[in-house]
Amino acid sequence: MNNRHKIEWIVLYLFICICILAPLASRAQEETSSAAEVKEYIAEVRPGPQDKPVPVKFGIMVLDVDSIDGANQSFVANFAIIAEWNDPRLAKDIDYIRVMDINDVWTPNFQILNQQKLFDTFPDQVEIQPDGTVIYTQRYWGTLSYPMNLKNFPLDSHNLEIKIVTVGKDRKNIDLSMYEEKTGMSEVLTVTDWDVTSWNANPKQVDIGPNLPILPGVVFSFEAERLIGFYIIKVIVPLILIVFMSLVVLFIDPSQVGPRFSISITAILTLIAYRFLLGNLLPKISYLTHMDYFLFGSMFLVFAVLLQTSIVARLTSMEKVDRAKTLDYWSRFAFVILFLIVLVGSFSA
Repeated sequence: MNNRHKIEWIVLYLFICICILAPLASRAQEETSSAAEVKEYIAEVRPGPQDKPVPVKFGIMVLDVDSIDGANQSFVANFAIIAEWNDPRLAKDIDYIRVMDINDVWTPNFQILNQQKLFDTFPDQVEIQPDGTVIYTQRYWGTLSYPMNLKNFPLDSHNLEIKIVTVGKDRKNIDLSMYEEKTGMSEVLTVTDWDVTSWNANPKQVDIGPNLPILPGVVFSFEAERLIGFYIIKVIVPLILIVFMSLVVLFIDPSQVGPRFSISITAILTLIAYRFLLGNLLPKISYLTHMDYFLFGSMFLVFAVLLQTSIVARLTSMEKVDRAKTLDYWSRFAFVILFLIVLVGSFSA
């Protein structure tokens, strides 16, 4: 009886060992097989025939534009990119999608050419379908640079671009095409002082600089028009009021020299303060904008009123009051006409 129990315990022990070790052996075999596959796969070698370019579908979706900063020649965007290509070496007879680190597979190596400070939010991984189709998705948020011509400020519009290129030794062997279903732009954007009217995305050969190679890439561009309402309310209307404030001296009796000079000097100082305020809205450019023409025209006009006040004061001191009053009378019409010319001429195309 004791021997029988011993045999039963030995059989039970062997059965438990088999149940535990069999899965471990199977898993070790799978890992060995997987390691062999990885060892055979070389990420630096592009997939497919080496004498033909690799077809890559590329899509870009602009989710939001937070701001457009003319002073810093930049804009803040929130966008996602998706790239898809086929790598037969990664095909496997399975019924699920694998996820691998981007450094373990061949990729077109996309770079955002005009980025200043971007943050990516997705892990640097790719999804691999059973047929070897590789899908790379990434989302970015941050600042991108773009040169802007501000001569028409604040009536300007700009064609802003997101430039994405492929870099590396395979750049000449990549055939980029647009992933139309995954390319577009959100209709509702955060930016408040600009109106985005249109967008476009095309694969292009991007020239990154003199004596540098031309790289295949995709350029997503969108047309943004500045909304002038803010500048009308905050800048143009106050400037008009300041100019008309300086013209009030033409209705003050010529004998009141003190108040006339005080109003003129106050108007000039206020315009100078506005000039410094507008300087924060633009970069240090060497050309004049529409707003500069209007501001300088207003300053010269107010300075002319100050000179006219000096002449009137001189005539009054010489007891030529009638001539001073006549000068004031005709100056009222002349300065108003000149100001209208400055206003229309400054913002005309």
